[in-house]
Formats: sequence, structure tokens, C-alpha cells
Amino acid sequence: MIQSVKHYRAFQIDPDGHVFGCINLVCGDDEDAKRQAAALVLVHRIELWRLDKRIARFDQPSELGPAALS
Repeated sequence: MIQSVKHYRAFQIDPDGHVFGCINLVCGDDEDAKRQAAALVLVHRIELWRLDKRIARFDQPSELGPAALS
């Protein structure tokens, strides 16, 4: 049996809430997509979408927040 794959988009969100990048993901299910999207969080927030539905939001690690940089 062939497992179906789903297409997701991980949007990179800047501190002002604007999208500045998009990474396409192909995953077996929502949980796999969440794991992959969470790994993309470096400095900016990531929002994971499938079609017109937001699946998850991953904020930047707190130690990298603006307070840590000042």
C-alpha cells in the first residue's frame, strides 16, 4: 500500500509579523510536518500551513528574543 503524502508550507515570520520566506514540506502527516517545521525555528517564528489551515505556530526560542540581544 502506498502512503499518501501531504504538502505543507512553513512560513518564516519577522518580528513585525510579516512573511519573508516560505519553505515547502512534503510529509506523511501533520505530526511529521510539525517536527520538521519546529526544526526550522532558528531566529524567527515559523507558521505551518496546509492549504488554508494553520496547523501550528512555533515561536523563536526565548533565549534568542530581543531582551537577550540588548
